[in-house]
Amino acid sequence: MLCNICYQEVDNGVIVPGFQKAAGICHEDCITEATLKIAADPSKEGLLRHLVEYEESRTPQDRARDISDGSADVCWEWTEVNIPYYRIRPLLDAGLVTVVFRTNRSTNYALVGRRIIKEALNTEEQTTEEHTETVEIPADLFSCIIGYEDIKEEIKFTLTHGKKNHYLLVGPPATAKSLFLMELGRLRATYSATGSRVTAAGLTDAFFNYKPNILLLDEIDKVSMDATAVLLSAMETGDILVTKYKTHQQLKLDLAVFAAGNTDRNVAPELLSRFDTKLYFSSYSFADFITICGKYLSAYEGVSEELAEYIGRQTWNLLDKDIRTARGIARQIREPVSTDVDRIVNFRKKYAKMSEVHA
Repeated sequence: MLCNICYQEVDNGVIVPGFQKAAGICHEDCITEATLKIAADPSKEGLLRHLVEYEESRTPQDRARDISDGSADVCWEWTEVNIPYYRIRPLLDAGLVTVVFRTNRSTNYALVGRRIIKEALNTEEQTTEEHTETVEIPADLFSCIIGYEDIKEEIKFTLTHGKKNHYLLVGPPATAKSLFLMELGRLRATYSATGSRVTAAGLTDAFFNYKPNILLLDEIDKVSMDATAVLLSAMETGDILVTKYKTHQQLKLDLAVFAAGNTDRNVAPELLSRFDTKLYFSSYSFADFITICGKYLSAYEGVSEELAEYIGRQTWNLLDKDIRTARGIARQIREPVSTDVDRIVNFRKKYAKMSEVHA
């Protein structure tokens, strides 16, 4: 079954009470983490403590066991606990309270994992670690990118003046978006991830281990829902929370996110709204692509500008018009001659998808 909070597989978890049967299951860690997030607001922490004490003082309750077929040992209406619905709603949204039974006249609620919630509320919170680092901008940053001087200036201002701004770069292959990510990857305190591979646990571990000031995220349109939840918190407040074995650690990052994708259509609306600046790119022309390959590959891959431009022409005419493909070819060269470039291009054509190869 899937956890009602994180929607990941659960082997052994906490039963969510429901009408005549369990309404689902949750990870213990998910309940603990949700409790700690809610408890950051003192008024909501007080609500949880009140509900825990109320349920403990009235369990076991035959009515609740009958209604829920044993999945709940106590249930209550808002009038019984003297908490209006609008204050219960955040606890429902967090997965800490569930509806056991509802009629036209009343709604019966119950806590999810009361013991876990109580333990989390009584856990001493570890000291929050804050991390900031000055980003040094090399003089030649973005020098291989043709045009887009206004974008270069805006990004440099964001990085050097500590202005919190998240950038989304959208466009087809063979656009400047990839080059911007590659150039930003030269900076210190950066961490690069790919949307189709990143997970919530992996991203959280990376934040704690590397403490980046800049997150470079390619394939933003392929980010999973669990990783999206981590990103939302990191982008809004810089807060990274990890909960394990009834203890938790919190990290606050001064983070700027630069993400890229071929489209923004599959990006979750709440994640899309976190990007302060959305930039949409058109494809490079053939001439611009060749010039870029000449500058970039000669500067960073150690090939002559003449050979770099030849790699660019072969990539554009015979492969996929992607600067990263051209970079890969430069890294496979055994001898700095055009015939070796042709060998690599033919090798790649032989094993490429038909849709990715030009006739």
